[in-house]
Amino acid sequence: MKPVTNVTATIEQNPDTTNPVTASENMVKVFSRDYSWAKYRNNITQTLPPNPRYQWEMNERIERSKENYKGTPAFHYKITTIADYPEWVGDTLMHTTNGLIIVADRYFDASTNTFLGGTMTRTIKGKAEPATDLPPDDHFSREASPSYEMGITPFGEMNITLTCSGTESVTVPAGTYSGARKCTGNFRDGTPITFWVVPGIPVPVQYQFPNKYLDGEDPFQSYELIGWG
Repeated sequence: MKPVTNVTATIEQNPDTTNPVTASENMVKVFSRDYSWAKYRNNITQTLPPNPRYQWEMNERIERSKENYKGTPAFHYKITTIADYPEWVGDTLMHTTNGLIIVADRYFDASTNTFLGGTMTRTIKGKAEPATDLPPDDHFSREASPSYEMGITPFGEMNITLTCSGTESVTVPAGTYSGARKCTGNFRDGTPITFWVVPGIPVPVQYQFPNKYLDGEDPFQSYELIGWG
């Protein structure tokens, strides 16, 4: 299959958006609005000298709904992160399985491309910490760089160009997909990102990118689909 260039990456076409993107033959729907939740395994590999390169995992679950935030209609995005909790006990590094739970509740106004606010809570080894407020953000740009818990913001329009280079087989926790369409592009800061999308699945089965904003040498993240509904 010949590569297809100048493809628009559609993260989600919200019916409330004032200037929706019109779907076309070259439209790639990375996240559509035909899902209420999705769960990914976030694989992170990095090198923290003098230690060797290592890999660790987190589970990210996104849930979305239409609600009001302080009287303003908004999209509510709840992202729950579950990971082991590492801590030193003497000279031994111990890990508490699923010992860290972070819940971010954000409210987004699609008509103004603005985060209205929200809260974040952390639970460490079963002990909940007080919630912290997430401030409004009216300078939000999803194309700028990898950001937030999922690396991308799975709503609104992601206005970057993707190049699709045929299909290949992808195996993730949700299953093996032999006809996944591979599409690559770049954030504005130059960070490359690759999506694998499958017809009939409203979210990407996998996406990955290097993330220079994490600590260590050559940090890399790969989000692998566990399930959706």
